[in-house]
Amino acid sequence: MVSLTISTLLSSVPLITRRSIDEIRSRADIVAFIGDYTSLRRAGSKWKGLSPFTSENTPSFFVDPEKGFYYCFSTGQGGDIFKFLMARESLTFGESVERVAKRFGITVEYEKGGRNVDRSLRGELFDIHEFSAGYFSEKFRENSPLGEKVRLYWMRERGFDAETAREFRIGFLPPNGSRAFAEALKNKGFSAKALAVSGIFVGTERFPESPETWRSRFEARLIVPISDIQRRVIAFTARKISGITPDDGRGMNEAKYVNSSETEIFHKGSTLFNIDKAKDIFAGKRSAGKDSAEPAGTRETPFVLVEGQLDAIRCWKCGLRTAVAGQGTGITEDQLRLLRRYSDRLDCLLDADTAGQKAALRLAPIAFKTGLDLHFLSVPGGKDPDEFLLKNGADGVSAILASEISAMTFIARKFFPEGERLSSAQTQSALEEIYGIVAASSSEVFRTDCLMTLARSAGLERLAVERDFARFVAAKATEERSRAGFAAVAAPAVSAISVGNSPLTTAEEDLLIFALNHDVVTPLLANTIPPDWLDSETCAGRLLSRIFAEVLEGEWRGADAIHDLLETDEERDFVARIRNGFDSDSTEDVERIANECLSRLCSKHCERERREIDRRMETLSPDAPELLSLQKRRIELRRILRNPPRIQLEQSI
Repeated sequence: MVSLTISTLLSSVPLITRRSIDEIRSRADIVAFIGDYTSLRRAGSKWKGLSPFTSENTPSFFVDPEKGFYYCFSTGQGGDIFKFLMARESLTFGESVERVAKRFGITVEYEKGGRNVDRSLRGELFDIHEFSAGYFSEKFRENSPLGEKVRLYWMRERGFDAETAREFRIGFLPPNGSRAFAEALKNKGFSAKALAVSGIFVGTERFPESPETWRSRFEARLIVPISDIQRRVIAFTARKISGITPDDGRGMNEAKYVNSSETEIFHKGSTLFNIDKAKDIFAGKRSAGKDSAEPAGTRETPFVLVEGQLDAIRCWKCGLRTAVAGQGTGITEDQLRLLRRYSDRLDCLLDADTAGQKAALRLAPIAFKTGLDLHFLSVPGGKDPDEFLLKNGADGVSAILASEISAMTFIARKFFPEGERLSSAQTQSALEEIYGIVAASSSEVFRTDCLMTLARSAGLERLAVERDFARFVAAKATEERSRAGFAAVAAPAVSAISVGNSPLTTAEEDLLIFALNHDVVTPLLANTIPPDWLDSETCAGRLLSRIFAEVLEGEWRGADAIHDLLETDEERDFVARIRNGFDSDSTEDVERIANECLSRLCSKHCERERREIDRRMETLSPDAPELLSLQKRRIELRRILRNPPRIQLEQSI
């Protein structure tokens, strides 16, 4: 978590004027900016979405546009638009100010002395990639015989037009053009250190201080920039061009595609091609910052997952504006959780070959785990999507969308082909493999639907399939506990909390038991306990934060809805143990014990803050201006401890 005072932040960037910082903060649309990272929907006067900092299935992240602040209940952090960017992107305060200003077209004013030239490595890598994308694009458009040949390849062989090349900033680097490219980068002031780790060059180890001796891995290829959700170029992929990409005799140019190596700003497993354009469909006009011809998507609008970057571009060109692609490796949970921030549904359009079918089966359990409603699309005649859409254009999109089937139907047909009769052993083997996929989901409703579909497709009795699945899950859970060294059956953590200061449980755990067993207490606690009092490092603290967030936004449906907020096996096990941990029905007992828990929580928070104040006071000189405010806060903490917050029940429970 980033925790800096405004004076500290300003001292770190003395060359940006205070007036400019205030103007940028007031003019920047914090909802539109954060909407680039996660889909936000209105919730009263605020906006709500999934946390951009953690992997969660239940929205606990809020933005208040009137105050210009955000707060994340999952992580317990909040602040203004600059704080968000510093926490999310690990940028300095100055880089964050400049990044926000650039996003909204606001001019940054500097004190005398000019722009602060100190850049973090991360910030420099972003600038290197932006410059490189522009350089490659210029070479693609260059009025030369070679440039013309590359453009003909793009238009005639690949079937794209000049407008699409402009939209996706398609580029090119001539054979033997690496030296001139490296010199152009050096002339822009980029350091050799940053260029060496940018993932753009090879041969950096032999002469680390001489970029002009390096070779770009994208030389003599069609270059496609890869951007993140903030539309910043973070990497490149490059395709071999027949007749232009030379055979160097060393096999370096044999691969059809080459990609940037991983860097501080580019991780293949968490990046999706075209996410920068596709997610804008879900953000609507506000995120785009301008009127858009595209209707705003909803949580039910699907992303369309395709195999490669050019497939995604083809889909975009034909009207499938939510198409995204991986980075040549298997799709990961991080990538799907990124999609989950904007939509609840994913349509998968993979090649019909064996590799595509296997990829689909690998994708299914990951999608189920992340809570995505997965469907599969196919191309008529089993053709390649790019080839089919090139021939049929936008008309081919309707045919593809008409092929949509649910993931479970796809899986069931794969293992139980229509018209084929399997032996008992084959049936059991297929069922166990499917059970493993279905078990990845934590939703009981979804699991039940899957098993019903499976039973129909396999011609089996539904109740028998459900019982068989239950045995499979139980056996798997026992095996995992045994492997981890746990006992087969865990003892309950709490049978009752009749003593409020019991050393066996924390204040957060006791308060969570109240929230899960006495709905009338929950809103009182939510309106009494400040968010920063809860320890987000603990399971109980995280769950209380989510419950209180739901209460404060008027969306809490009672303890029976707790399963909608559970995201991990740890949380599910924890709640299962404490769900019925309180057995008192007396209003007097509930109020007394709740207030004892509040007192314990208050004491823990005040003690934690007091230790931090003491630590800071030890580092200050006796005449430091900050000393007085710290002493006053210490006195205030003593007053809070003497009179901790209390709740009062007005009627019996």
